[in-house]
Amino acid sequence: MINSEYLKPADLQEALKFAHQFAGRARFAAGCTNILPDIHSGKLKECVLIDISDLKELMGISREDNFISLGSITTIQELLNSEIIRNEAPVLWEAASRFADPVVRNRATVGGNLAYGSPASDMSVPLLVLDAIVCLQSKEKGIREIPLRGFFTGPGKTVLSPSEIIVKLKFQSLPDFKFYYAKFGKRNAMAISVASLAVGARLGKTIDEARIALGALAPTPVRAWKTEEFLKGKRIESKVLEEASELLLSEINPISDIRASREYRLELARSMFFRALNQITS
Repeated sequence: MINSEYLKPADLQEALKFAHQFAGRARFAAGCTNILPDIHSGKLKECVLIDISDLKELMGISREDNFISLGSITTIQELLNSEIIRNEAPVLWEAASRFADPVVRNRATVGGNLAYGSPASDMSVPLLVLDAIVCLQSKEKGIREIPLRGFFTGPGKTVLSPSEIIVKLKFQSLPDFKFYYAKFGKRNAMAISVASLAVGARLGKTIDEARIALGALAPTPVRAWKTEEFLKGKRIESKVLEEASELLLSEINPISDIRASREYRLELARSMFFRALNQITS
């Protein structure tokens, strides 16, 4: 049985006041697709639940200057329904289409998926390729912006302080990029990733720029920086593919667990990467 209090702030400022007051015990609740299973399993035994599901300041998909902005309690289904996301961030739209099932997509939020800090976070991989920025806010620190690539610090861990909340994410549209997204699980729906991959590339006569992100293949979702740099200026040929694949595998560190062995994940990453580069450059 959980020992908890329930608070429903009227606006964001009241939510931040509660978070400051109960720092260390506060848990923000919106879609509750992570927090309720943790309560039922006994993983979360004591907390102050702060219900932010109705805060308009955290809702919606919009344009801000040169950025596309996502309120932190934007649901996965809202991503799928958005013409902005479908047309200007297709890698994120594709990831949303592979997320859980319709019931969960209507509840799960973008901010919640990131804040949980899972190495297999479905939203983190496309957002890393989009070079997203996470906007955090607290009563004591105000607003700070963190590149998503620096947000995760370990399994289930992020840079969020106990009294901070994710208020939005933002990224720039990449109209001259081609994208690829793949998620491999043990079944077609409601599966935690065995491995996931997103690739974006700007192409000329060679690869002018590449962005590669992977999930469930390291202690955190990761960008493959060395592989990206290696591919810059290269033509896609067999030798380049082989060298890039070996470099990619050196940038991940998968574990063996109930879903797959380390060795299987390494071969899966190689196969997904080959397919991604072939499809993007064909």
